[in-house]
Amino acid sequence: MPPTNRKLGASESIDVEELFGLQQSGNVLIYDVRLPYFYGIDHIPGTISWPHTDYDAQVQKRDIEIQKALADGKKVVVYCFNIGCPEARNVAKKLARRDYVIHVFGSGIDTWRTAGLPLDVSAPEKPE
Repeated sequence: MPPTNRKLGASESIDVEELFGLQQSGNVLIYDVRLPYFYGIDHIPGTISWPHTDYDAQVQKRDIEIQKALADGKKVVVYCFNIGCPEARNVAKKLARRDYVIHVFGSGIDTWRTAGLPLDVSAPEKPE
């Protein structure tokens, strides 16, 4: 990517307590970047499945969701399995290049589960 003078977005960390508060208040847009198989096993309630492998195919559609969420004052969060899982950070970096501020729940769903927080079990949304 060539150098640019344009201001880019950023990716920032978010911890489980802050994410839980935002999730409970509905003041967040959350993307699960794991593969659909794992999303179908369990995910944070209200999360949208956006597998990191489908980033390019879905980015146009997700741009609209992200812009609306940010305009509504919501935070945008991505997560995967745990601290050792790079996919959430990789997706966040790509989105930051699109001039968004994205929050990474780096400790992932493993920490959410360990904390005993609510989980949803449902099939992933079908691609259009």
